[in-house]
Amino acid sequence: MEKTFTYEKIPQNVEELKALSNLHDEYEVASLVVLVLAAYEHNVEEMINMYDYLNGPSEVSRYQRQFIDDRLKGKEYVARSYFNGTSPENNYTPEIPYSITVRDNPYSYDQEGYVTLFITSSGADSDRKVQLRKKGDQYFLWECYLWPDIRIPVKDDPWA
Repeated sequence: MEKTFTYEKIPQNVEELKALSNLHDEYEVASLVVLVLAAYEHNVEEMINMYDYLNGPSEVSRYQRQFIDDRLKGKEYVARSYFNGTSPENNYTPEIPYSITVRDNPYSYDQEGYVTLFITSSGADSDRKVQLRKKGDQYFLWECYLWPDIRIPVKDDPWA
């Protein structure tokens, strides 16, 4: 199955994020992970707070915070690459409204209480995954695999 979600803006804080979803739809929660990562370039502290909210009862550790900084600082385009319509050629500039497509595969629901969903990065050759954990009737971020390097934007590529 595949679902596409559109958003008029990137949330700037936890309250705006909460207004977007009750966290009952796993596909929607996966799309929110992309929105939250995209908030990094606007306000790191609020992005961490929103990421923490999606983590549910597990708080963002000091290690996770450092990991996020290591992966996104100076590479904010990585998060933008998950929006539909972006590419290295347009420097990963998304159109508004923002659009994110999330899909499953035959193995997405193999582990009880967990779901693994996939999102395409326009700068990578294969889909990247997000693993969610179900608690009650809500889904929370368990593992995020949206961090690996991708093709750099054309504007930054001396070989382009």
